[in-house]
Amino acid sequence: MVLILVSSLRYPAIFRLPGAGLVLTLTVVMLLGYAACGLWALRHPAAGHQTGLAWGALAGAMWSAEIWCGGPAKLPHSAEQALGASFVVLAVVATVTAGVLAAARTRRAGPAWQAGLFSGLASGVIVYAFAVIMTLCTLPILASRSDYQAQFARSHAPGMTAYLVGDVLAAAAAHLVINLALGLLGGGLGALTTRRLPHPAT
Repeated sequence: MVLILVSSLRYPAIFRLPGAGLVLTLTVVMLLGYAACGLWALRHPAAGHQTGLAWGALAGAMWSAEIWCGGPAKLPHSAEQALGASFVVLAVVATVTAGVLAAARTRRAGPAWQAGLFSGLASGVIVYAFAVIMTLCTLPILASRSDYQAQFARSHAPGMTAYLVGDVLAAAAAHLVINLALGLLGGGLGALTTRRLPHPAT
């Protein structure tokens, strides 16, 4: 919420971008949902939470590396594509792994879903914070990229800075949804595997 407020106050022109209202509404709704899940976890700690948070943090780091490679790092095109694709694959695998690993360890569906949920939540929060902060701190570098200049020229943005800030807010909001979906996918896969695993002896 703080990042949205700072971005809005410093760059009010982002509200003139197409779809800005939808992006901000989605972001607020998702972040409130994330906060509710976090408060619930604090009050009801469960077996899958730590696994989810650990793998989610790893996934968040991989997503952040991918964003850096495609932004202020200004790598050669071939290196940017190769590293970016590699980090995306690692991020997806790490997010999904949490639910599957929790299922293998506990042989119960509940911890698998919990781990998957919190893997998505952790990675989503990390990516959102990193992407927005990185963009706000490296606007001159990002504005010097020829691909961003071309995208801005085709956009209806009132200025380059507004375009970059609005673009990262939209991309980060999408990650709040995508990362959560990937985490729940891993939780679902883990829950399915528990049906084929023998339950631990009591």
